Amino acid sequence: MTTQAWYLDSSEEFLHEPHLTQPPHYLTTQQVLDRSGVRLTKIENCDNEEKQARIQQEGGFRYYDWLEISRDAMPDFDERLKKFHTEHLHEDDEIRLITAGSGFFEIRDFQDRWIRLHLTKGDLIHLPAGIYHRLTLDSSNYVKMLRLFTEQPQWKAVNRPEGDKTPAREAYLHSVPALRQ
Repeated sequence: MTTQAWYLDSSEEFLHEPHLTQPPHYLTTQQVLDRSGVRLTKIENCDNEEKQARIQQEGGFRYYDWLEISRDAMPDFDERLKKFHTEHLHEDDEIRLITAGSGFFEIRDFQDRWIRLHLTKGDLIHLPAGIYHRLTLDSSNYVKMLRLFTEQPQWKAVNRPEGDKTPAREAYLHSVPALRQ
């Protein structure tokens, strides 16, 4: 099964709902890559430690940590979820492997429209440095992910519009082929 992706409607209510445009505008993983530079891969047996170690080694990821987002796992759940859903970018690539649960990653395409990705167990997402994105949970209210890094993570989120002035944003805009035409 492939990752589900679609253009997001404009409603900011009930964020855990799908929020499909009417009519729905679904995207393939190739269209997501072409329109944003975000790579999506499905990983079988993603909860296998040997498989996770192989992904780390093959990808050159020297650092990793785990993030579990749920009311039980986070004492400041509502505050953290609000922060995750604030539009931001990072100066480094963001690589995540969903190992349990599910949630929505939202990314901006090259025309500045929101694409919503419904990530479930086995989805590996690679967001390039400089892309605006945000995260929220779906109705399951639970997701666990392995976060992978090539360098020691800096964890500095730069919110919009301040992110427009960063070297990572400039590099990202020049890396998306559709923006150069």
